[in-house]
Amino acid sequence: MAIKLLASALAAALALAAPTHARAADDAPLSLSLVRGGAIAADPVVAGDRVYIPTGRVVATWDYSDPTAPIRVATSAPADGAINGLARHGDYLYASWRGYDGSAGVTTWSLADPDHPELVDQSEDYLDADNKVMLGLAVANDHLYLFDNNHGVFVSDLADPAAPEFAATPLTSAGQYTKITSSGNTIFATGRNWFGNTVLDVFDTGTPELPVLAASNAVGGLDNFSLSAEPGFVIGAGNQLTLYDLNASGQLSKRGWLDIPPAFIGVHVGDYAYTFGYGQGLDVWNIANIDAPAEAGHFDLEVFSARRAVQAGNTLLIPTETDLLQAVDASTPQQPQRISTSWLPGGGAAKDMALHDGSVVLLQANYGLTVNDAQTLAPSARFEADLPKSLEQRSFEEISMAGDTAWLAAWGYGLIGVDLSDPAAPVETGSVQFPFAAVLDIAGQYAYVAKWTNGGLFGVVDISDPAAPTLVWQGGLSNQPYALKVNGSHAYIAESNESNDASGGGLRVYDIADPAAPVEVSHLNDGCGHGFDLAIDSGVSLLYLACGSGVQVIDIADPAAPVVVGRYDTGDDDSYTHVAQRGDRAWFADSDGLHELDIADPTQPVQVKLTPMGHQGVQRLSALDDGRLFALGGITGVHVFSPGDDTGPEATPLENKVPVSGLAGGAGEALLFAIEVPEGAAMLNILSYGGSGDVSLYASRDAEPAPGDADARSERRGNSETIRIANPAAGTYYIKVVGVKAFDRLTLQARY
Repeated sequence: MAIKLLASALAAALALAAPTHARAADDAPLSLSLVRGGAIAADPVVAGDRVYIPTGRVVATWDYSDPTAPIRVATSAPADGAINGLARHGDYLYASWRGYDGSAGVTTWSLADPDHPELVDQSEDYLDADNKVMLGLAVANDHLYLFDNNHGVFVSDLADPAAPEFAATPLTSAGQYTKITSSGNTIFATGRNWFGNTVLDVFDTGTPELPVLAASNAVGGLDNFSLSAEPGFVIGAGNQLTLYDLNASGQLSKRGWLDIPPAFIGVHVGDYAYTFGYGQGLDVWNIANIDAPAEAGHFDLEVFSARRAVQAGNTLLIPTETDLLQAVDASTPQQPQRISTSWLPGGGAAKDMALHDGSVVLLQANYGLTVNDAQTLAPSARFEADLPKSLEQRSFEEISMAGDTAWLAAWGYGLIGVDLSDPAAPVETGSVQFPFAAVLDIAGQYAYVAKWTNGGLFGVVDISDPAAPTLVWQGGLSNQPYALKVNGSHAYIAESNESNDASGGGLRVYDIADPAAPVEVSHLNDGCGHGFDLAIDSGVSLLYLACGSGVQVIDIADPAAPVVVGRYDTGDDDSYTHVAQRGDRAWFADSDGLHELDIADPTQPVQVKLTPMGHQGVQRLSALDDGRLFALGGITGVHVFSPGDDTGPEATPLENKVPVSGLAGGAGEALLFAIEVPEGAAMLNILSYGGSGDVSLYASRDAEPAPGDADARSERRGNSETIRIANPAAGTYYIKVVGVKAFDRLTLQARY
């Protein structure tokens, strides 16, 4: 009875104290509105001057008609999971994906409009099983093949290319492939085996429904980290450049080799090979004589962590795991030249975020941070920390802001401060070593940081002088810290339960009234087990703790005696769950997806929506005051959820063929318009003309465009701009007029 009375009293108190921005209980739940970025785990696909780049769950379309100034023209709707294979056949694009929960499937996009792939099918039906491990896919002999590590190879004849159906083949097992390519009737599958060797399996699809493993090859995994295969020839790259013949039956024969600076990948370009990805730059090798490769030069190019490359004519495109997309002119193979560098919106594996001066700052796992447009996530600035070219030492974990300084927790180093007072040019201010830093929060002039690797440790850093941060206190931890938040004079840590008993896990609280001498005041593990994340509603002294089985609502009015007053139980036992809270809504993320919870009565959280998140957990949840929620999925990309009743940005409506005249604005000012385009329109023409000044024109379907993130654009000198979109899909097209210089008496017209 005492518990019920406490819950009732708490609910009444909360009703009186509810903040004015709290959502009403019957408000529509949030909906996924934007997905950007994520890991590139499959080779891009080249189709003429269009390049389709898989990042996380989406495919970005890039226009490389001018490789010196490539343009990202669109981003697809998301696949059901993280893409690990991409192939094109005719007017369709196919992606394989895999979840961490034993799920896998295929996503199909139509390329009827090559600039805007349209999602037409999602399916997991190639196999009815709970332990699918999709490795990738390939098109060969006009058939689509899927490779599943646990269940073998599946094939579709693409009789219905928009919704392929698959049948099992006699091949009932597949290796641990990381790259699958094809040429004609041959499929090349490469990866690593359990013995540390690099393998190349060659499949013959001459009889499409009965593919045959023609040959299986294994080479030393230290000499060759990877193998790049083509008909008759294979390049091995690692600590050695190795050249192989590949005979008609698929067997390797070693020819020439030489020791080289370590490289993740080798690429064949004419009589030359390029190796790169492990460290600095790109090395060039003359392989005209396959038995005697020779050094031909070194090219200073930022391609650290690159593991893939594709050719588009004379242009070699190299995406890296640090979200750079390098374009190299290889028309003179012995003298490659960088012709452009692009950034992939959302980054390769964003792990955390912060807000600064109207922009979203994304913590990029492998190098530092990006400053991004708050609505489109188009990047405007990039900071790469001066750390060794090692993914381990450049593993960034969390970010926290102190005024204009972003503090980054770098697992391989410690804390690094980045000055964002000029958002266009972030610069490092200072740093302090705290190796294996994993969790971070800032309050006042102090940063609170903790780690677990090589022993648990909780530290306090004085950051009053950003150029000279100083560690002022540190103390041991007996369990792994997964999240740390400061609220008032207390620090709260969500921790694991390494001891597997009541002495660890759940929530641990420190009094930090004297930051130089924190004192533990309480510990609570009331059935949580491992605590992975926490969020605090300081106005009503409630803490939301993410556990493996759901969320616990904890009353922290007395930090020395926290008590669980509400629970949301999923019935599962998941790992690395996360939680965020705003007003009377909370969000909990696990491998099932994003659970939106009504917490108007926090003693009885109620699920109002479950949104799948690619069959994987997330790295971070962040609830913004503007009503949006950011769910950072790491390799699956940045997911933005917006209020379900959102009607889009405020825009002046345009009527078909009706001009709007007398438009004016200053340099840098923007005017936003919208027009509804029906089904069946052959062409959408958008024109600006007349008056004086200089404007640029941008357009996007169902989203507000920006100069760095638009479906179409016109950026000529003066006011005469034209955008033409052939066969526009039905929807709302937003049109932005941006003043390059001040403009006056401008006319805008849209017609379809």
